Amino acid sequence: MKKLMGALVTAALLGPWGGPAAWAQDAMLTVVQDESSMEQLIARFLRANHNLTVNEKDPTGNDLWLELPMNGDPVPPYKILVDTQVLNRDGTTKLVIERGVLVELHTGVKVPDARRVALLNLINAKNQQKVFCSAYVDTGGEIIFGWVLNVMSSGLATEYVYDAIAREDKLWRGAYPEVAEALK
Repeated sequence: MKKLMGALVTAALLGPWGGPAAWAQDAMLTVVQDESSMEQLIARFLRANHNLTVNEKDPTGNDLWLELPMNGDPVPPYKILVDTQVLNRDGTTKLVIERGVLVELHTGVKVPDARRVALLNLINAKNQQKVFCSAYVDTGGEIIFGWVLNVMSSGLATEYVYDAIAREDKLWRGAYPEVAEALK
């Protein structure tokens, strides 16, 4: 009887989903009140399901963000940062009811002042192609790609974070030959 109960409990836990590994694969992001648990779930998901290197950063001790170093090849090495932030609070309770997941690809490519106008024209043309990602040159001269995902009360599949990472990677690799040419 004990063996049968143990088997039933195991079957109930594994169910049609295949257990903890599958649960991580199908993980849903839900709105949270703290500044770290969503990033921790994303980090576990990216490591377990996409074999990505994910460094957890928290220099202040109260706002975790993620850094994914990327090898590049044929583009120069770059990094992707993932962070969440409050987008909306309930007017009465002040509880967080919507969070944004910011996925930023930092190219590491600095645009010299002499080439800035040419690069901005190229980036503006790319932004007009409705790629659902914004590219810009930051105040330090680095080319950045940014993508924001909204997490509402109904949740969002964690796979969408990986999707944003993959799309930014593809956009950067596609844009790099033109960027390299414009930097000459």
